[in-house]
Amino acid sequence: MKVTIQILQRNKGYYLLASLTAIALILLILLPKNAFSWGFFLFMCVRVIQMKSPPFTYLAIIIILFTLGVTLLHTLTNHSKLTTNSHIEEIYLNPVSYHVNGDYLSGEGEVKGEKVSFYHRIETVEEQVYWQNLLEPVSITAQLNLDKPEKARNRYQFDYQKYLSEKRIFWTVEIKKITKINKVISINAYLSKIKLTIIHFFHSKLQNGKTHDYIMAMIFNQADYVDANNMEFYRQIGVIHLFSISGMHVHLLIQAFQYLLLRLGVTRERTKPILLITILLYGFISGGSVGIFRAVLTHSLLLIADICEVDLEVKDVFAFVLLLSLWLNPYIVFSLAFQLSYTLSGLLYMLSARLELLKISVFRKSVFLSFIMTCTAGIYLSYHYFEIAWLGVWVNVLFSFLFTTVLFPIFWGLCLLILLPYFQLISAPIFLLTDKLLLVTENLSQYLANKNGLIAITGRPIFIFYILLLIIVIRFLVAIEEEKHIRRMTLLTIFAYVCFSSLPYLNPNGRVIILDVGQGDAILIKTPFQKQTILIDTGGYVSFDQEKEPWQIRNTMDHNGKELVSAIKAEGVKRLDAVFLTHADTDHMGNIGYLINKFSVETVYVPSGMEEDTGFMTVYRNLQEKPALIALVAPQVVSLADLHFKVLSPHTKGRADNNSSLVLLTKIAGLNWLFTGDLEESGELNLINRYSQLRIDVLKVGHHGSNSSSSEEFLNHINPRVALISVGPNNRYGHPHGDVIERLSKKNMKIYRTDKQGALHFIYSSRKKIMQTMLQ
Repeated sequence: MKVTIQILQRNKGYYLLASLTAIALILLILLPKNAFSWGFFLFMCVRVIQMKSPPFTYLAIIIILFTLGVTLLHTLTNHSKLTTNSHIEEIYLNPVSYHVNGDYLSGEGEVKGEKVSFYHRIETVEEQVYWQNLLEPVSITAQLNLDKPEKARNRYQFDYQKYLSEKRIFWTVEIKKITKINKVISINAYLSKIKLTIIHFFHSKLQNGKTHDYIMAMIFNQADYVDANNMEFYRQIGVIHLFSISGMHVHLLIQAFQYLLLRLGVTRERTKPILLITILLYGFISGGSVGIFRAVLTHSLLLIADICEVDLEVKDVFAFVLLLSLWLNPYIVFSLAFQLSYTLSGLLYMLSARLELLKISVFRKSVFLSFIMTCTAGIYLSYHYFEIAWLGVWVNVLFSFLFTTVLFPIFWGLCLLILLPYFQLISAPIFLLTDKLLLVTENLSQYLANKNGLIAITGRPIFIFYILLLIIVIRFLVAIEEEKHIRRMTLLTIFAYVCFSSLPYLNPNGRVIILDVGQGDAILIKTPFQKQTILIDTGGYVSFDQEKEPWQIRNTMDHNGKELVSAIKAEGVKRLDAVFLTHADTDHMGNIGYLINKFSVETVYVPSGMEEDTGFMTVYRNLQEKPALIALVAPQVVSLADLHFKVLSPHTKGRADNNSSLVLLTKIAGLNWLFTGDLEESGELNLINRYSQLRIDVLKVGHHGSNSSSSEEFLNHINPRVALISVGPNNRYGHPHGDVIERLSKKNMKIYRTDKQGALHFIYSSRKKIMQTMLQ
């Protein structure tokens, strides 16, 4: 350790270069077939050699070798010892690692010493209260079912199986019938109980309201307290880093507590150990999120160095913390929280001194720093969320001031004063004012997030474009560091991002995508160069909560809509020229409200009669920005430049039910496509009678493959070659019906179904026509 410190003292800042080399090595091991991994690693090795510093080179070699060994160890041991035949009947649960959502208990547990993801349906309100108030780990004897986590079912979407495997979790466990709950006696259990007791104490003492929820989420890392929709709004406007990702509240805690101790007459020598103990205790209580781990460990090491009178530069300490994070779990490099937290914090350490030297106003410096952060974070956000919030350049200045100067000091003040007599009486006005301020903050973030024109939708271009953009951004940062050509590189970076955001419009391929929205329909059509974008149905979560008591209802209504919007953004779509809603069932139009709040939609087309449906019109009237609404009847034709949709049904005003479904015929890539909604057998018979020469190449099978649709007479009449079935896996309706599959198979049709193959992509251009599926 002494030798390492001496090397660091002679090579301040070089340690960061070694940590970047370690990241390159980890990427090379985990992604050996990726050209970027090889290029990044070779580049970093060359940079190490170019430093021409033997002590630093020796240190870098030690770090590289150690990182190699640790990463190989993680990869060799990153597998499960359990199998589907494993007999398990006991699971260890820690309240730190689970949450309760209505009648649904889920989180991370442990089976036979191996971490698993579990879920359990709570049967009584008493059981719900028990799980919500449990303050110590328990071991449960129950009927347990092992299953594999789901893979991503739409292109570029969240891959739950991959996400869990990076946390060394390979199984999901359903807890069915609990027979016994046992108390766990161990050091870890005792420490968990202490932590939970402290958190519960603050939870019970703080007055209910938004201030309470934000303190629990931002100070104690209990993210479930802040509504997920509000967190999504913060992310969309580019200020999510102000929460636990940044760890900035840790720095504010140290500053405030140090000031308080000095004002009380405590000497600086005694202040440092007290601060160290305080910050370590806070780290223990608040848990191990990426931002908090980084901030707590960085400040702790700096305090230790200060106490021991060792001269350590903050950049080297930051680099050591980065390395430690990687050694604990190399797979963390794929985490967006890790990427944002360490990248943005590293930038602040590297550039803050240079920015202070710029001869511009404080406000312009703040905006420029926000621009730097947005440009850097934009690469990650485009890759993970398919969009870049340029609005963040401006709102970051406002929100950073609000949180760092106003809200965080209030949060810490309330936490530190909670032991005072008459605390609730004294703090009541503060809670009232802060609640109102937070409400205004949430409303503002929601308003800005719903302004579609302020967000650049990039989709996920091929990787080479990310590399080119990264090179330009790095050159921009180097220009700031060297104080040379800053204005020129700023303009070049802006131009690069404009070109990057335009890539979806340069793609010569068109797509017809049967999106996997579970038990529902959502079909996205993009023509070459994205001249037109059309959505047929939106999917939607079919809720059975009307059969439940209030305590059982789960907060899941927006989850389905978010998945739909994310899947569309992944394709680089910013606006929709048309949305066709085939009928008023929730699984076909349930997400229309959420969709229109996230995208610019020019026109919504519905079957005649649906414009009088109470449920649909309630949603439509509540929209902030209402697109044109047009009701269709046969034989109308909707022309959208290259595409023409002929309406085959309904012929009269209907009731927006299955047999009143909007049936659309169009030609794409020289093939006749028929989209039938939930049309049933009687509606199919009507089509046969009216259109004697109707011949189809591709059929979107009606009503998710229900036996009430796709009659043999209808199939013989239209004679399709390809059948597309949009249906949820293991759905309660038993779709698609075996008889329907048999009828389709008899006609030698190529059958594609989302429950087995995930999203279905028909890709076409002037030279090719191919069908791709997400799951093989």
